[in-house]
Amino acid sequence: MNSNFQLLQKTEKTIQYIQWIIPNFPKKEYILKGNIEKCTYALIEYIFSYQINQSERIRQKYLKDFLVQLSMLNFYMEVSFNKKYISKRQYEVVGRFLVEIRKITFGVIRSE
Repeated sequence: MNSNFQLLQKTEKTIQYIQWIIPNFPKKEYILKGNIEKCTYALIEYIFSYQINQSERIRQKYLKDFLVQLSMLNFYMEVSFNKKYISKRQYEVVGRFLVEIRKITFGVIRSE
Protein backbone atom coordinates (compact mmCIF):
# COMPACT_ATOMS: atom_id res chain seq x y z
CA MET A 1 0.00 0.00 0.00
CA ASN A 2 2.98 2.30 0.53
CA SER A 3 3.84 2.33 -3.17
CA ASN A 4 0.21 3.13 -3.98
CA PHE A 5 0.29 6.07 -1.62
CA GLN A 6 3.59 7.20 -3.14
CA LEU A 7 2.05 6.89 -6.61
CA LEU A 8 -0.92 9.02 -5.57
CA GLN A 9 1.29 11.58 -3.84
CA LYS A 10 3.64 12.01 -6.85
CA THR A 11 0.69 12.20 -9.24
CA GLU A 12 -0.98 14.92 -7.18
CA LYS A 13 2.29 16.88 -7.04
CA THR A 14 2.62 16.64 -10.82
CA ILE A 15 -0.97 17.73 -11.37
CA GLN A 16 -0.48 20.75 -9.11
CA TYR A 17 2.55 21.79 -11.15
CA ILE A 18 0.71 21.31 -14.45
CA GLN A 19 -2.27 23.31 -13.19
CA TRP A 20 0.14 26.10 -12.31
CA ILE A 21 1.44 26.08 -15.93
CA ILE A 22 -1.89 25.79 -17.79
CA PRO A 23 -3.24 29.34 -17.26
CA ASN A 24 -0.39 30.64 -19.45
CA PHE A 25 -1.77 28.87 -22.53
CA PRO A 26 -3.41 31.11 -25.14
CA LYS A 27 -7.20 31.17 -25.21
CA LYS A 28 -7.30 29.72 -28.74
CA GLU A 29 -5.75 26.47 -27.41
CA TYR A 30 -8.74 25.59 -25.26
CA ILE A 31 -8.87 22.06 -26.71
CA LEU A 32 -5.27 21.26 -25.74
CA LYS A 33 -5.81 22.84 -22.34
CA GLY A 34 -9.03 20.85 -21.84
CA ASN A 35 -7.37 17.59 -22.87
CA ILE A 36 -4.55 18.15 -20.39
CA GLU A 37 -6.99 18.84 -17.57
CA LYS A 38 -9.16 15.84 -18.48
CA CYS A 39 -6.07 13.64 -18.60
CA THR A 40 -4.85 14.76 -15.18
CA TYR A 41 -8.22 14.04 -13.57
CA ALA A 42 -8.33 10.62 -15.24
CA LEU A 43 -4.95 9.77 -13.66
CA ILE A 44 -6.34 10.33 -10.16
CA GLU A 45 -9.50 8.41 -11.05
CA TYR A 46 -7.48 5.38 -12.18
CA ILE A 47 -5.42 5.38 -8.98
CA PHE A 48 -8.55 5.43 -6.82
CA SER A 49 -10.18 2.73 -8.95
CA TYR A 50 -7.05 0.61 -8.60
CA GLN A 51 -7.05 0.97 -4.82
CA ILE A 52 -10.74 0.14 -4.41
CA ASN A 53 -10.98 -2.99 -6.56
CA GLN A 54 -10.00 -6.39 -5.23
CA SER A 55 -9.81 -8.42 -8.44
CA GLU A 56 -6.24 -8.75 -9.67
CA ARG A 57 -7.24 -8.61 -13.34
CA ILE A 58 -9.25 -5.42 -12.91
CA ARG A 59 -6.48 -3.80 -10.86
CA GLN A 60 -3.98 -4.55 -13.65
CA LYS A 61 -6.39 -3.01 -16.17
CA TYR A 62 -6.57 0.22 -14.19
CA LEU A 63 -2.79 0.40 -13.94
CA LYS A 64 -2.46 -0.09 -17.69
CA ASP A 65 -5.10 2.58 -18.33
CA PHE A 66 -3.14 4.82 -15.96
CA LEU A 67 -0.02 4.28 -18.07
CA VAL A 68 -1.92 5.14 -21.26
CA GLN A 69 -3.14 8.41 -19.74
CA LEU A 70 0.38 9.13 -18.52
CA SER A 71 1.67 8.68 -22.07
CA MET A 72 -1.05 10.97 -23.41
CA LEU A 73 -0.14 13.61 -20.84
CA ASN A 74 3.48 13.33 -21.94
CA PHE A 75 2.37 13.82 -25.56
CA TYR A 76 0.28 16.89 -24.66
CA MET A 77 3.24 18.40 -22.82
CA GLU A 78 5.46 17.76 -25.85
CA VAL A 79 2.94 19.50 -28.11
CA SER A 80 2.78 22.41 -25.66
CA PHE A 81 6.57 22.69 -25.69
CA ASN A 82 6.78 22.50 -29.48
CA LYS A 83 4.18 25.26 -29.79
CA LYS A 84 6.16 27.27 -27.22
CA TYR A 85 3.35 27.46 -24.65
CA ILE A 86 5.67 26.12 -21.97
CA SER A 87 9.37 26.73 -21.48
CA LYS A 88 12.11 24.13 -21.79
CA ARG A 89 12.54 24.15 -18.02
CA GLN A 90 8.83 23.52 -17.42
CA TYR A 91 8.89 20.72 -19.99
CA GLU A 92 11.88 19.10 -18.29
CA VAL A 93 10.32 19.35 -14.83
CA VAL A 94 7.07 17.75 -16.00
CA GLY A 95 9.08 15.11 -17.87
CA ARG A 96 11.00 14.19 -14.72
CA PHE A 97 7.76 13.94 -12.76
CA LEU A 98 6.22 11.68 -15.41
CA VAL A 99 9.28 9.41 -15.58
CA GLU A 100 9.25 9.02 -11.80
CA ILE A 101 5.52 8.20 -11.80
CA ARG A 102 6.05 5.69 -14.62
CA LYS A 103 8.82 3.93 -12.66
CA ILE A 104 6.62 3.68 -9.57
CA THR A 105 3.74 2.31 -11.67
CA PHE A 106 5.90 -0.38 -13.27
CA GLY A 107 7.17 -1.27 -9.80
CA VAL A 108 3.59 -1.69 -8.59
CA ILE A 109 2.78 -3.85 -11.65
CA ARG A 110 5.79 -6.09 -11.02
CA SER A 111 5.00 -6.47 -7.33
CA GLU A 112 1.47 -7.71 -8.01
